[in-house]
Amino acid sequence: MNNPLNNKGFRNMLFKGIIFVAIVLLTQKIVRWFLVRSTFFKDFLDIPQQFQIGKGIIAISITNALIFGVVVFIMLNYKRIFTIKDFKVKVNQTWFIVLAIFFFVLHYLFKFMINRNIDFFSELPLFWAIVKIFIQILFATALFIGIFGLEFTRYILKDFRKQIMITSFVTIAFFILMIFIQNLWTYFSSIISEILYHIFNLFFENVTYKPFVSSFSMAEGGGPLLGINDFRAIVGKSCSGIDSFLLFTSLYALIFIMDYKRLKKNLAVSLYFIGVIGMFIVNILRILVLFIIGAYIDAKFAVGLFHTNAGWILFIGYFFVYWMIVSKYIYIKGVNK
Repeated sequence: MNNPLNNKGFRNMLFKGIIFVAIVLLTQKIVRWFLVRSTFFKDFLDIPQQFQIGKGIIAISITNALIFGVVVFIMLNYKRIFTIKDFKVKVNQTWFIVLAIFFFVLHYLFKFMINRNIDFFSELPLFWAIVKIFIQILFATALFIGIFGLEFTRYILKDFRKQIMITSFVTIAFFILMIFIQNLWTYFSSIISEILYHIFNLFFENVTYKPFVSSFSMAEGGGPLLGINDFRAIVGKSCSGIDSFLLFTSLYALIFIMDYKRLKKNLAVSLYFIGVIGMFIVNILRILVLFIIGAYIDAKFAVGLFHTNAGWILFIGYFFVYWMIVSKYIYIKGVNK
């Protein structure tokens, strides 16, 4: 296959995609860094937990399910994506950028209304929480069209309609699977903490370790306590690697089912276990770097921006690199789909 970057349409789509993700992440971080910590936010925009859907671990599960869906969509269409059409930037796209800014402001205006009229909104908290999420979806949709263009959006929805439906179904199924299997995170966290504790003891003097207490197994904040010097953190659910394990397993299984007739089955199964071990090692390295950053550079950055984004970035990078390598060996030559 030719280098996909030679195709102008793919290059522009990739560039616009990076811009879209960067804007979404930056708006979240800017709001967290400056707005949430302010007195103004606490007085006028802070709303009760009952109006929040998808917080904590649920939010991480939703994010991982969306990442899984994006990867599945790319896998189903990678040849077409690499040769995708190019669409020029048009003036009318700016109106959607303006609309995205409007929905962004509307989201916080809506929170202000809830804050000021808490008795009225508390009668139907779930309904208003869904409305709040709907406004956020409108923001993301308007931003997407503003960056990619209306013609590109129509093209994707029309030419990739079937694949979008399949991807949506698989994403929802994966999210449900995650909810059922996630209780295994306690074992993953304990193993990671034990390994890191012995590694830290080789290089650092002041190392803290408190094994996992089973009574906290269902708590979001539960897990083994690990620390270097004055920086200490719980290796909880989001650090356990269970989500990466589920993502890797599901994607690998999907490929195995789709290309079953073309694969060397025994080799494919063996390489799956090697891939899982590699994924586990990558997650250990992620947590190791997190603790070093927290202990010697910036604790807030370690448990904030790095912790939030390093996981999915490393997973996507690892999976595609691993698959590019193993795909050269597990397919039977001369057997087409």
